[in-house]
Order: sequence, then structure tokens, then C-alpha cells
Amino acid sequence: MRGPSCAILSAGTRPGPQARQRRAGAGGPPGRDRRPDVRPGGSAGGDGGPGAIADRPGARGDRAGGPREPFAPAYRIVELRGPQGPLRARLDPGVPERRPGTTFASRSSKAPAGPVRRFVRAWGWRAYALPVLTLLTVLCGMDVANGTAAGMPLVGSSSTGPPSAAAPAVPGTAAPTATAPGSPAPKPKPTPTGIFVDDNGQGTARPLPPTALPAGGPYTTTGAGRFDVVPGESKVFGSGPLHRFAVEVEAGVDADGPAFAAAVEKTLGDRRSWTNGGRASFQRVGSGQIDFRVSLTASLTVRTICGYELPYETSCYNGEVARVVINDARWTRGAVAYKGDLAAYRQYVINHEVGHALANAHRDCPGNGALAPLMMQQTLGISTPGVGTCRPNPWPYP
Repeated sequence: MRGPSCAILSAGTRPGPQARQRRAGAGGPPGRDRRPDVRPGGSAGGDGGPGAIADRPGARGDRAGGPREPFAPAYRIVELRGPQGPLRARLDPGVPERRPGTTFASRSSKAPAGPVRRFVRAWGWRAYALPVLTLLTVLCGMDVANGTAAGMPLVGSSSTGPPSAAAPAVPGTAAPTATAPGSPAPKPKPTPTGIFVDDNGQGTARPLPPTALPAGGPYTTTGAGRFDVVPGESKVFGSGPLHRFAVEVEAGVDADGPAFAAAVEKTLGDRRSWTNGGRASFQRVGSGQIDFRVSLTASLTVRTICGYELPYETSCYNGEVARVVINDARWTRGAVAYKGDLAAYRQYVINHEVGHALANAHRDCPGNGALAPLMMQQTLGISTPGVGTCRPNPWPYP
């Protein structure tokens, strides 16, 4: 028998007309008038057989003459079998049947949510935003505290003190602050000024870096960009190949032009200069054909002519315009290596830059304690890493 998977209940309802006719002993074929009782291990019973429904005690329609029972006999489930075994009733035929041995945990077996999970469910995305905002607030507070500490007033001496006591700020960095004994010094912070000036006239109580501009008088930072020739000529100094030069001062530079020209003449005419041993000769002229110019220049104009690869006040020689550029900041203040000997430094800077006009290249310190070569960049220091520290020297042939 094939059909829906359900159980057939016999004698579960009040027998109808045809059922009342199917009593024990009634005529007709057993398979049509009487419903066989199918039992496991038994056989279909006929009239009076052991499996007949009418033979059960208390069956309705019993002809034994006993009293009629008010209720139908107990249900009897007829087991139906299909090709794959007995058919069973299912609560929901649309749900696939479980495989044997499969178990499922009930919802009641889950552990209750902890306080963190309840907090996240209650606050949603705010539960993640609050810790992040708290951390950012703490970091900003620490940064503000550090910036306030770095902005404390400087402890230093006046700009008129000796270089050993006056330490100008290193260009591109903030000056150090006063700290308690034994505490680490704060890290310097960049100063994005866009203009690199080695010293603003106020020193600090720390060693003067060799690249710094020493404390001293005022110098011109901005000029007009026009150079005026200092009138006058000189005799020829030396006996070697002649080099004619002019002396100029940039308009706007507060300097004594004739005094500057006299210093240039005296330096190049010295026997310790490039004229030594008949190597060269020089003559200052005010007009006509010249080989190079010696120009006293404002510090910001130096950046225009020489470029500014080094963030320090320096002088240079520009071969394209054949100009020896003397930085007024260095002419006024000197260099750390010369320890306040401004006259010696002025001799050095003239000889060094004119040396470039004569095609001489830079040199290093030859050994610890030796005289520095004139073509060493003594403005930036007199030490060579791995070699040692030289002594300052303003002459090519001392």
C-alpha cells in the first residue's frame, strides 16, 4: 500500500451501515465483508479464526447476547509498511528527517551573556568609539603637556657675552630648556621659519655648535640686490700671473666700503697669501676688464646667489658670474673656530673664497693638532671625523 505516511485507526469511530453488516458468521468472501486483523507474526483470520475482529471480547455487534457496551473498543493501530520499512507518522512532513545519532543543543544550554557582551548590545557602535576617543584624549593631553614644557623661557646669557658662554640656537631646531638636575633633556623640536639664521642675538647656556654664528653686532639680512663698486685702484701685488678684481658692496648693507676694500687688498697682498713664491699676482681696479669680483653681501642675498644647500650662514664663490660672495653675517660675527679673533677670520674668508676663484677645491684636516688647510671649510668647523681636530689657519702658505 502506498500513500501518505500516516496511521490507519480501526474501530476508532462508530461503525457505519456496512461495518454493522460485517459480523461474525456473515456470508460473503472474507476479503470483502470482513477486514482481516493484521498482527506481527500472525495471519489473516477468516470466520471464527483466531485473528477475527468479531472474536474479541466486548466487540460491538457480538451475537453472544451480552449487553452492548456504550463505548467503542480501544483503537488498534494497523502497521503499514513501505518498501523501506514501517511507515511512521511525522509532525511536520516538510522538515527533513534527522539522521540517526544526530543531537541538537537546546537554546537553554547556552551560557548567559557576560557584562562586556551586554554592554556592547546595549550601546552598539558607541561601545567601540568610547575607548578610542578616550585614548586619543589622553594622547592629546600628553602632547600639549610636552609642548608647554618645550616652550619654557630659555636660560642663557646676553648676546654681548663671550662665545664660550653664549650658545645660539642651532638652525632648524628649538633651543633647549632648563631641566632639573638628573632629569633627561627634552628633545628639540623643529622650528619651521623658512629662513635659516644661525643666531637671533640671544644665546643659551650650552656649548656653541661649530656651525653656529657667534654672538656679536647686528648684520644686514636683506639688501637691494644691486652691487656698487667701491671706487679706487691698487698696485700689483706679487709676481705671478695677474688677476684683476673689483671690490663691491651690496646696496642696503650697512658697512664701510673703503674699509672693506682695504681689508681685501691687504689680505691678498700678504706674502702668506696666494702671491707666495711668485704663484700669482693681484690688482684691484674700479673699471675695465676684471677676472672676478669680491662682494660684501646681505645674508638673504647670499642664498639667491649661492643657493642654500647648508642651513647655515656661509660665503661662497659663484663661477657663473665670477663673484666672490662674502656674507655680511660672517664678516660681522666671524666663526666659532676662531674663538673671537674676527680679524683672522676675515683674512681666512677672503683667502678661502678667492682660492675657489683660482680653481682650488676643499680639503680635510690632515691630522690632529695640525694647522687647518686654508681650503678646509673652517667656517663650519676644523675637525675631520676619524682624523682629528686642526688649529685654525687663515693663510694658504703660513
